[in-house]
Amino acid sequence: MTSAGTGADLYNYTHFSPNDYHFEHFTGLAAGDHFQDARVYTLDGQPVHLSDYLRDKPLVLETGSLTCPMYAQSLPGMQALIDQYPELDFVLLYVREAHPGERQHAHRDQADKLSAAQRSATAYQEHRVTLVDDVDGAAHTLYGAMPNSIYVIAPDGTILFRSIWNNPPEIAAALGQIAHGHRVASRDFKPIPPFAIGAVRTLLRGGLVALWDLAVGLPRLVFNHKKVGNL
Repeated sequence: MTSAGTGADLYNYTHFSPNDYHFEHFTGLAAGDHFQDARVYTLDGQPVHLSDYLRDKPLVLETGSLTCPMYAQSLPGMQALIDQYPELDFVLLYVREAHPGERQHAHRDQADKLSAAQRSATAYQEHRVTLVDDVDGAAHTLYGAMPNSIYVIAPDGTILFRSIWNNPPEIAAALGQIAHGHRVASRDFKPIPPFAIGAVRTLLRGGLVALWDLAVGLPRLVFNHKKVGNL
């Protein structure tokens, strides 16, 4: 079940369904493409652009949300990489709720989304700059609309690397090569299945509804992953 309507209503589904994500037909930018800019917001609501964060270092851009178990489990590894690779800049793009529920519902407007992003940064002790996409998901859509993808973008805007799923142990090797100026072949990582207890804890930030929606959709979700060789 997804919410009916237009604009933000179509993008911000009220109930998770595996049909919201199409692993076989990823529409985001690929390695070798040129970066596409978008207006986003700082955590205090100031409008900025993604291009403001393309400086003299490659930019590591990850997507995530408060209710995304994949993002939550990637955090310790990503925080360690920030310290390991000062030659890179790291930014989190806050996107739609992966698993909305009665505690953290789908974003209704920009203020709602900013509030969720602020709670997420505090709850997960996020050390990176967090940029909040607009409520319609303009930036997220450009970059493929997956819940926990990762891009590495050169200062000139060239996309050096892209994976539709983050996988910190695997991205670490790629970032090491990029940090030292080496080229790296882009590939899609296999997602690391969230630990059961950790996933439940993250889903409960959305609420019991979020937990139930995932339980109902899990067989189809596993099938979709297996179909493209993710599991």
